[in-house]
Amino acid sequence: MKGEARPGVGRRLQTTVLGILPGLAHILVLDRAGAGTVFFLLFVLGADAAVTGRYLLEEDYAADLFTAGILLAAASWLVSYVDVVRLTLLRNYEKRAALRRTLTRDGVRRYAAGDHGGAREAFRKCLDLDARDPDALFWYGCVEARRGKFRRARRAFRRCLHHDAAGTWAWEVGRQLEGLDRLRTNPPGGQADARA
Repeated sequence: MKGEARPGVGRRLQTTVLGILPGLAHILVLDRAGAGTVFFLLFVLGADAAVTGRYLLEEDYAADLFTAGILLAAASWLVSYVDVVRLTLLRNYEKRAALRRTLTRDGVRRYAAGDHGGAREAFRKCLDLDARDPDALFWYGCVEARRGKFRRARRAFRRCLHHDAAGTWAWEVGRQLEGLDRLRTNPPGGQADARA
C-alpha cells in the first residue's frame, strides 16, 4: 500500500499561490472540486453583492448590501485559504499513511472472517482519509459486491483502476468486473439485477 506522499516544495508553493483565488487550488491541485466550487461561488457572490451595493444601487439598503458582500467575500476567501494551508502545509502525511495501513489491514482481516459490515466500515474510514487509495477502493468494491450492492462495487472498482497508476489491481479488478457482469446477466435467482 502506498502512503500519501508529502508534496514537494514546488507543489506546495503552487498550491499556496493558487489558493489566493478561492477554490482554484481545491479544484486544480487538491482534487476537491466540490469544496472548491462552493468557495469560488461564495466569493463571487459576495464580490458581486459588494460591487452592486457600492456602484449600481441608489437605494437605502445599498450600504448594507455592500457590507454584507464584503463580509461574505472575505469570509469565503479566508476559509478557503486556511483550508489550502491546512491541506498542504499542516497535514501529517506519515500519521495518515500509518492509519490508512492499519485500517486496510483491519478491513481485510474482517472481510476474510466474513464480517462484511465491519470491513465496510474500516474501508470507508480509510477512504475518508484518502478517497484515491486504490487498495482501499479495491477492497471496498469487494465488500460491496459481497453485500449485493453491485452498483457501488462497480463504481469502486472503476475508481480503483483510475487511481491505480502502477496497475497493481488491474487484473483483479478485471476479474471482479467480469464476475459482476455475469451476475447481472445470469443472477442466481433467475431475474436480471436492475441495480447493476
